[in-house]
Amino acid sequence: MRAFTSQRRGIIIALTALAALLLAVPATAAACGEESPPVITNPKVTPGTLPWEGGTIRIEVEVEVDYDCGVTVYEEITSSEGGYYPSEMGATEETVNQKRKTYRVEFGAPPNYQEWPVYYQVTISATDSEGASAEPVFAGETEVAGAPQFDEAPYVSNAAVTPRNLVTEGGWVTISADISDNRSVSYAFANVTLPDETLKEVPLEPVSSSHFVGHFKAPPNYGAAAQKYPVTVYGQDDIGQESSEGAGAFSVAGRPGPLSIEIERGGAIGNVTVGRTATRLITVHNSGAKSIKSSLALAGSPWFVLRNSIGRKIEFSIGPNASRSFWLEFTPTALTTATGSLTLSRADGAQPPITRSLSGKGIPPAS
Repeated sequence: MRAFTSQRRGIIIALTALAALLLAVPATAAACGEESPPVITNPKVTPGTLPWEGGTIRIEVEVEVDYDCGVTVYEEITSSEGGYYPSEMGATEETVNQKRKTYRVEFGAPPNYQEWPVYYQVTISATDSEGASAEPVFAGETEVAGAPQFDEAPYVSNAAVTPRNLVTEGGWVTISADISDNRSVSYAFANVTLPDETLKEVPLEPVSSSHFVGHFKAPPNYGAAAQKYPVTVYGQDDIGQESSEGAGAFSVAGRPGPLSIEIERGGAIGNVTVGRTATRLITVHNSGAKSIKSSLALAGSPWFVLRNSIGRKIEFSIGPNASRSFWLEFTPTALTTATGSLTLSRADGAQPPITRSLSGKGIPPAS
């Protein structure tokens, strides 16, 4: 009996010592609080831009805490116009039982009726169940574009091109139109469609508050068929809105034969001081496959002279697919208008002669 009592007493002493030892060792707490606050990673804000009508902004972030710790995640949205939109974020279903959870939330950005953009900036914070907080993280921003300005495109009317028909040597046409806008017309131009379907842009200059004019020089037509040039006039306002109107088309006549003639800047020479000489370059072209004997002859006022001519005429030969140049001079001797003509002829008469009108006026010297 005494042995049993001693044994029992020993067990009691051992259990007491073990309890004291257990009480002396502090319990292991969950990794929460100041020693291990939440960790915020991979914040995202999408999209980066939205149209002026607004739309959905998506916010996503990953937050890591210990399994035994609870955590609350917040997003705070501030707008450049002073708006403040805080809300709590919820963990996604697929990560709700994980140590690192993904949190998502969506925000509906309203339409922006202002002309300038509005920016929505997102900051994310997290606090665990022990009250420890992660350092707030800037997640990004979304820009909602400004609304387009209320405006109408320019009004284009009375688009025209003159003359409508040019001789085979080509020449200048005038393109014009009336263009107006309730703000301002920043640029006016015409597109001329060339025979090869490419476009040639021709700037139009204002000659009044609403009337615009430009000029285009069509090249010679060396083919037998006429070449057509459609023209469209455009007007742009100060915010880039554009309107257009067709001006019709002009044509460059085909050649009745291989010979052609071009007078630089045309045969209307204009005003020239008495005693002075104005010159024009004359170019004759042979688009045929054979050499042709030809001549240039002047008629009319003696103030017009072909340089190096004999009896106001030059006879020459021009090779196949070749050009030759000559000089026409105009020297007025009185204060009056002179007229004349220049004729290109083939010696064999196989092509009708080509005649170009000439004119010029003598004016007094500047005082």
